[in-house]
Amino acid sequence: MTAILEFISGLLDGVALLALALVLGGLGSALAVVRVLHGHHPVLHEAVQRVLSLTLFSGVCLIGLRILQLVLKPMALMDVMGSSAFSDFSQTQVFQHGVLSILLTVGLVSAVMFVKQHVGSWIRWLLVLVLAGTYMVNEGWLSHAASRLEGGGSLMIVTMIHVFGATLWAGGIMHLLLLWRFLRNQDSTLWPELVSRFSPLGIISVSLIVVPGVYLSWQYVGGWDGLIGTGYGNMVAVKILLFSCVLVLAALNFFTARALRGRQDLTIMQQRVPAYIEAEIILAVGLLFTAASLTGFPPSVDVMEDAASSAEMWTMYNPKVPRLSGPELVLIEAPDLTNLQTGEIGHKQDVSWDRFNHNFSGVVVIVMGIMALFDRLGGYRWARYWPLMFIGFSVLIFVFANPDHWPLGSTRLMDSLQETEVIQHWLAAVVVFGLGWFEWRARDEQVGQRQLQFMFPVLCIVGGIILLTHSHSVAELKEEFLIQSTHVAMGALGVLLGCGRWLEIRLPAPYDRMAGVISISAMMLVGLILLFYIKPSLVIL
Repeated sequence: MTAILEFISGLLDGVALLALALVLGGLGSALAVVRVLHGHHPVLHEAVQRVLSLTLFSGVCLIGLRILQLVLKPMALMDVMGSSAFSDFSQTQVFQHGVLSILLTVGLVSAVMFVKQHVGSWIRWLLVLVLAGTYMVNEGWLSHAASRLEGGGSLMIVTMIHVFGATLWAGGIMHLLLLWRFLRNQDSTLWPELVSRFSPLGIISVSLIVVPGVYLSWQYVGGWDGLIGTGYGNMVAVKILLFSCVLVLAALNFFTARALRGRQDLTIMQQRVPAYIEAEIILAVGLLFTAASLTGFPPSVDVMEDAASSAEMWTMYNPKVPRLSGPELVLIEAPDLTNLQTGEIGHKQDVSWDRFNHNFSGVVVIVMGIMALFDRLGGYRWARYWPLMFIGFSVLIFVFANPDHWPLGSTRLMDSLQETEVIQHWLAAVVVFGLGWFEWRARDEQVGQRQLQFMFPVLCIVGGIILLTHSHSVAELKEEFLIQSTHVAMGALGVLLGCGRWLEIRLPAPYDRMAGVISISAMMLVGLILLFYIKPSLVIL
């Protein structure tokens, strides 16, 4: 139960960071994009009301999430600490600043309600900004920096600036899309101007992300070995990858808006720019959940003695002959066979499906990728059936991912439901089934529901986030990391796959072609990771 609660708590951390982004991004959009303090405009006045309504809703959600987090954290400790978990947790710095965070959020929501009644009052906005700033200062006490023995103060300040920049940018682009959806039915001529106004806010936010981010990486990761050989470093690497993709999309938006400024034809601004913003939002959500996952890892500099070497990492990814002939006979530790005189832990033979499951899954995914590529090229009618392979793949995951558990193994269903890894694999099976079913239905001309097309990228993103928050037992830190590194890589590729497929649907020809190539390439890379997967420290007989 503890592992499940920790997994749920990790997901809630990501959702809470998303809610915070919508709050701060809404405030930034109202002031810097709509510019409520620079005069009254009928259409923009209604637009800012919608922005503030979403900001209020996000603030209320943030209050509920923070309360739920404070309840779940001691519950996760009850297996170890017993009934005293709640009373002991209430004495910690995490609890105290968590309560203060809730109170400050209540005050911030109240202040936003106050300013919503008269958006042109700079005094009311000043109150909102003071409360938002106080909230961010309090957040610094909930970060890794608060536990550092040396340089904690400077790290807290830099962390606070970094988080502020990230949430301001992520929430800002979400509210920019909200403004677009409102203006296209009201006065679409205002859209290019709002995109141009967002550019300075975006540049400032990116600066607040990059500069402090480099300093924090240097302090917490240390160097190349910490980046590739630890869980914390791998999550930082994912952030760098996703953020690099964001910068490419942001540059496309910036140069598109700049080139079309002053033109009467708004077709490109209405087709390509919103699609790029939607893709930025997808990547932003992935980034926020990745950032939230960082809190579950010790900084790389603190665990360098347990870090994996480059050679050990290469073993997980280097091309090798896959295991496709069924389970293999292995030697595992058997504590019940421990030699009482020498203390040497005993071993016994066992059957392992782990490598076969991953390697065979890799074959399935690669075949799907090849079929998807031929389907994208056109003229190959047989290739259009590639989504159906996902359905068979989901059955494979559900049945064979954990062969020791229900339905094949001796572990009963109710006991299996208490294992975090089992639940995560079953969730992955549901997501994979949905990928095949919805994509096939979307391609069925008789169905004719355009909305179904978007289920595939949405489920890819959900699956990617599940993999990014995937957890195993930390009893063996290095082995846990080596396995986790493959899930992190596939999670990042899942987000990119979903993002590419989304752009393929939303962009007009010929711009959709490159997006399609990106999504298929991400699928093929996932297949290769699975094909060459091997479980570390496993003695094969």
